[in-house]
Amino acid sequence: MPKAKPPTDWDTYFLGLARQAATRSSCTQHHHGAVIVSNRHIRSTGYNGTPSGHTNCGEGGCPRGRKSDMSEPCLGLHAEANAILYADPDQREGATIYVTAPPCMECAKLIANSGLREVVAPIPEPGEADRVKEFLLDCKVRVRFVKQGS
Repeated sequence: MPKAKPPTDWDTYFLGLARQAATRSSCTQHHHGAVIVSNRHIRSTGYNGTPSGHTNCGEGGCPRGRKSDMSEPCLGLHAEANAILYADPDQREGATIYVTAPPCMECAKLIANSGLREVVAPIPEPGEADRVKEFLLDCKVRVRFVKQGS
């Protein structure tokens, strides 16, 4: 009898779910996803895009996406913000957020005040992520950059 393949590790599994959430993004620039997990149970998911009720980016609802001009304002919410908004405070307390890319500084501030206690993201390119990681660690939020699973 063939030997069974071992199950996927939890980080790979939840990062994969964050990547799947990103497929819902309507942003014309980036597709990001986030999953909030507590005790290995999904509490919330999020992806980047315009606020509910507003025309989607892909349908011309965002000036930046419409003109492909990064100097234009972006009307989208980030995946982390949406995941935080859709999780009750008690579900976030002490939980982990898995994200498809390291958070920006604005999302890091939301994470720091949300009750989340850990961020897991793929290993980033050098740069802004180092500053964000230092900030989150100062706020007592653990940050782990992990190798992306296949």
